[in-house]
Amino acid sequence: MEPKSSRKFRIMMYCFFGLQKRWWERRDVFVGAGQLVHWDPDYDSCENPANFPPSPDVYVAFGVADRTRSSYVVWEEGKPPDFALEIVPPAILGPGEKKLRDIYAKMGVPDFFLYNPETNRIPALTGFELRDGRYRPLPEERVAQGIVGIRSNVLKLYVCIRPIGPGTHDSTLSLYDPATGKFLPTSQDLVDGIRRANARAAAAKKRAAAERKRAEAVKERTAAAENRADAAERELARLRLLLEES
Repeated sequence: MEPKSSRKFRIMMYCFFGLQKRWWERRDVFVGAGQLVHWDPDYDSCENPANFPPSPDVYVAFGVADRTRSSYVVWEEGKPPDFALEIVPPAILGPGEKKLRDIYAKMGVPDFFLYNPETNRIPALTGFELRDGRYRPLPEERVAQGIVGIRSNVLKLYVCIRPIGPGTHDSTLSLYDPATGKFLPTSQDLVDGIRRANARAAAAKKRAAAERKRAEAVKERTAAAENRADAAERELARLRLLLEES
């Protein structure tokens, strides 16, 4: 099993790049990762530590400019993020988990998801929808290939725990698009796609070279046949001339 920090980073990057790619044509969607979200302008770490700025591992905000940010400031953007995902260690479960939910609920984030890849706790993935200022658990649904997911109504995607490969008990977080019936590709999927594309390009190049070689051979045989025909015509003309002279 890969190190915890590596696993979390892979999940973050998968979600971050997958969601960025999903809305890459839109300039009013911002996808962030690992940044502080400042939501209480009166926050003071000593006076009101309960209102600390969280740093969601991945978050999405609709209706704001897609620009470079060092942090997300709610009162400057005019709205909180619409979706937030926290990938948490086992130590955060229990009271720490409730504290995170309370913060995001106070902030007004419509969809909040919590995933713990390093625990045997069931469920390792939970999703919540904000209703009347409180988070309500979102139900699990069967989405594809026997995989269960939780629908984010904000993203219009299912957040799922998906086996990494056949014959393994390891798994990772994946995003499933019900509109296409496909999972958003992982970096390994993209690498494999590039390799397959390279292999197809190499095979096509090899076939083109073989076709050129065959065409050149046909051209050579055609030229040889034309030369033989010309020689035969010249020989025929010579014989006719000899016949006339006799």
